[in-house]
Amino acid sequence: MSGPVPIARSLEDIYTPDALDTQTKRWNNLLSKFESTYGHQPEFVSRSPGRVNIIGEHIDYSLYSVLPMAITADTIIAVSTHLPAPKEGTYRIQIANVQDSKFKSREFDIPYDSVDIDSTVHEWTNYFKSGLRGALELLRKKHGADFKPKSMQILMDGTVPAGGGLSSSAAFVTASALAVMAANGEQTVDKKELTELAIVSERAVGVNSGG
Repeated sequence: MSGPVPIARSLEDIYTPDALDTQTKRWNNLLSKFESTYGHQPEFVSRSPGRVNIIGEHIDYSLYSVLPMAITADTIIAVSTHLPAPKEGTYRIQIANVQDSKFKSREFDIPYDSVDIDSTVHEWTNYFKSGLRGALELLRKKHGADFKPKSMQILMDGTVPAGGGLSSSAAFVTASALAVMAANGEQTVDKKELTELAIVSERAVGVNSGG
């Protein structure tokens, strides 16, 4: 599992031929909706697939051996860092969902030194915050305690069924952490580091997962 997270240059690098037509329409909708929401195109899209554990269900988060397999259903997150400066000492997160009638848009001005998550409140943006918190902890280990994260505009779309045993929350948290890393200048993200980060991060919303 070691090595860098791959960077795809086309949808053919990600999806099987039978899924390309559906996924092309979906990604085009994501990009179009991002532009209509924020007034410009995103800089990049982060992706994490759902998965099936062929062997080892419920022991992955204890770091025992498993045999997972990625599936086509995934979380994709369009990202931009071009937004107005927030108040001093904070960075801004503007986050929206393609299913905006079900998942309301939010905006947060977050202090540089902490990411508050109330796990007692069932709020969809907590999953993004979990990935954000974990990614920033790793970035500070690499760049020092004074590291200041960039503000971000986010549009999320997910097709992994919630509660279906296909790691929908892990896909969201992992895609979020990867988005934060890339937005803050990390050209290479290690697979193992990202997985370990996601395992710990997801516990902030009360979920045990193998990342």
